[in-house]
Amino acid sequence: MRKVVFIGLASAFALSAAACSPSGGKTEGEKAGEAGAPAAAPASMDAPKPGLWRITTAMEGMPGGASVPPQEVCIKEAKLEAPANAQPAGAQCTSKPFAREGDAMVASSSCTLPGNMKADSTIRVTGDFNSRYVTEVTTKMDPAPTPAMAQTKVTMTAERVGDCPAAAG
Repeated sequence: MRKVVFIGLASAFALSAAACSPSGGKTEGEKAGEAGAPAAAPASMDAPKPGLWRITTAMEGMPGGASVPPQEVCIKEAKLEAPANAQPAGAQCTSKPFAREGDAMVASSSCTLPGNMKADSTIRVTGDFNSRYVTEVTTKMDPAPTPAMAQTKVTMTAERVGDCPAAAG
């Protein structure tokens, strides 16, 4: 069961990190490059303002009260990426790039995991992207490893705290 919990957490973080990190940033995955998916998001899509962002994370539906300490991420270029391609070994995943839905940017991912478990995730990003934005990743698992994990929700709140530190060279 620990492996399933890890897969769920890894999927949620990989998906949501794409919404708040630049290419080559502190994410577990790489930019999605699924066959048939658009090569790049439209230029009119909102994206975080470059700078240093503090990200706090809240999780619902995770066993044992899983928590993540706040993290600081340096965003060097304003870019909103499709879900990260950080699928677990043996998983078959597809993803949809970010698209505008009302006041939000929304993307999704669907994975069939070993043991025929299916995990569907939706990422919803709202906010002004200049000072604050919120990323919500809702994942539904079927069959769920535990009843509480049938649906999980990870909410990450990003707040811009200033400019990125100068690179030590």
